[in-house]
Amino acid sequence: AWLVERLAGEAFALEVALAPGESPATYDPTPRRLAELSATRLYLSVGVPLERILIPRLRDGCRDLIVADLSAGVELLAGDDHGHGHECDPHVWLSPRRMRVMAATAAAALGDLRPELAGTLATNLARLQAELDVLDGAVAELLAPAAGRTMVVFHPAFGYLAHDYGFVQKAIEKDGLPPSPRHLAAVLAEIRDQRINTVFVQPQSASAQLQAVAAAEGLAVAVLDPLAYDYADNLLRMAARIGAALSTSTAKDVSP
Repeated sequence: AWLVERLAGEAFALEVALAPGESPATYDPTPRRLAELSATRLYLSVGVPLERILIPRLRDGCRDLIVADLSAGVELLAGDDHGHGHECDPHVWLSPRRMRVMAATAAAALGDLRPELAGTLATNLARLQAELDVLDGAVAELLAPAAGRTMVVFHPAFGYLAHDYGFVQKAIEKDGLPPSPRHLAAVLAEIRDQRINTVFVQPQSASAQLQAVAAAEGLAVAVLDPLAYDYADNLLRMAARIGAALSTSTAKDVSP
């Protein structure tokens, strides 16, 4: 919604498939929700697994549905133990550099739907891409202390941030499932070795097991929401928290 509003203001009626607080991993739209979405003319896809369920169901009620893949033309990274049956990390929007490309794809799709908005969309796209360039620089500055260090997460949602800004993501979750004792032991050994003091979770994937592990290891639990509405503000907040937490761990000579 944020991206479309930045490009087109209030020119389009917007619906967000995933309600606040819903988990993408367990998403299963109800018949009522599908009925609410039945008038959809354009779906902007980012390649997350839930779309494999949602898009075919939307097509059942809307044969003329247009699907624009915002990840088209974007450099994708290999998945990191997501266990969802896809090869690429779907959290592509967490990279401002890739969001720049996604914005152009979205603007083109919106322009195809409403040709009379072409001029407005072009102007707003140029402005937004310039803002994303500034955001990229600000995020890089906030994450500079994290360079070469390891970020421990429950769900591996931050691979693009790690790749773009020079740190490493290590997931507790394994293949989309709670960790085996062996995998958990390996992660805990790395935590102790690098004196990591924080584990990051998403509000959609926090678990009692994680809370217990964190308490036993004396780890702080920090919540980051990659699905928050205000993209730029949220990315800055997440970068600040990651940079501050990783700056106090033991630096390692690693290649992300």
